[in-house]
Order: sequence, then structure tokens, then C-alpha cells
Amino acid sequence: MTNAAVTAFLAVPALLVMVVGCVLLRRALAKPGFLLEEYGLAVAWVFVVGSLVWLSAFLSGSTLLGFGAPWTWLAAAHFAFAGFGALTVTSLCCRVVSSRRALGILRALLIAHPIVYLVTAAGISGYRYCDELGAFGYEVIFVTQVGAIVFGRPNRMKQGPRVLLLFALTVPVFTLVPALAWAWGRPFLDMFEMVRYHGVINAIGHIGLGFAAFAWGRPPSHSVNQEGHLRQV
Repeated sequence: MTNAAVTAFLAVPALLVMVVGCVLLRRALAKPGFLLEEYGLAVAWVFVVGSLVWLSAFLSGSTLLGFGAPWTWLAAAHFAFAGFGALTVTSLCCRVVSSRRALGILRALLIAHPIVYLVTAAGISGYRYCDELGAFGYEVIFVTQVGAIVFGRPNRMKQGPRVLLLFALTVPVFTLVPALAWAWGRPFLDMFEMVRYHGVINAIGHIGLGFAAFAWGRPPSHSVNQEGHLRQV
């Protein structure tokens, strides 16, 4: 596809992404108190913009930051799932717990997500030790997230969707094992197997089932009353 055709093809999705991000940001600003997870839902859409940029490079057959195919579409997929999807799941996980300690941990993970993502990107770009730090950082994020949900009194979501959510949160804990091996120079899967057993399973099992659990359970957002205590809205 030509650059003009790609631009025309992606113009409407890009506009919709920006509109959705602005609407979510406006909703976060309208809520009483500062709820980091509500801002996280808006900020996550920045990763979708990044995904569209890399997708544009792939569809036009061009290079971006020195990378060509297949790295351009792999970057687009990572922006969509490891960036947007993972950050959105963690943001919505904040709504599930009623424990203030667990909520604080999950909010800390919201800050860790973009940092670890950037470290991983630096590793792909060739910066030393960033591959190892990025893979290890994501493993810590996902293990901590599961623990925060399990022990954080997840009573703001009904049992059925909560079970589905816990399954979805457990998926990347295991699918990151080949990524860790790859980062530490001990790969046991090649590139195409990584796409199949790491990328696709994460996209469906973690992001897809996670979104399905939240759509089913619809946990309410937190709010802060005048005494600073959390309550449902």
C-alpha cells in the first residue's frame, strides 16, 4: 500500500482513538479526588496511537526508527497488547479490590507499566541489559497483580467474572517464561513460536479474557468522600 492509502485507511481509527482517550480523560477529571486508575484508562489509549503508527509503517512497507518488517508489525502488536491492553487491565483491576493496601499496590503497577515498557523497547533497540530488566519487570508486575487481586478482597465483582479474571491474570505469568529465556539469551522457542505461544496466547488469554471478565462483571469505579475513605459509585 502507498503512504497515502495507508494514511487514508488509518485516519478514521486514529481519530476515534483520540476521541475515546479525551472522553476518558474528561471523565477522570470529573470524578471527585484523584483516582490514578481512571487516568490510566485514558493514558492507555496513547499506546493505541503508537500501535497505529507502527502499523502504518508495516502496511506501507517502510522502516521506522531503523526497523522494517517483521519488526514493524511486532511493534504494533506490542503497543496494542503489552501497552494498551495490559495497562487497561491493571487499571480496571483497581476497581475490583476493596483493600486499600491492594489498591495502592495496583496503582503502583500503573506507574510501573509504562516504565517497564520503555525499558523493554530500549532492549529491543539494542541497549545492554534492558531486555533482561524489561522481561523481569513484566514478570514482577503480573505476579504482583495476581497476588493483589487474590488477597485484596476482590468483592467488588461477582464470583463468575472474578474467576474468569483470575484465570486471565494468571496467563502472562506463564507465557512470559519463554520471553525471559529469550531475554537472557537462552531461547527455547524461535520467533514464530514466540508469536504463537507468547504473543497470541497473551492477546487472547490475558487481554481478551480480561476484557470479557470486566464486561461481564462491570466493577464500579472507586470514589473518595470528604473523609478520604473509598466508597462505591
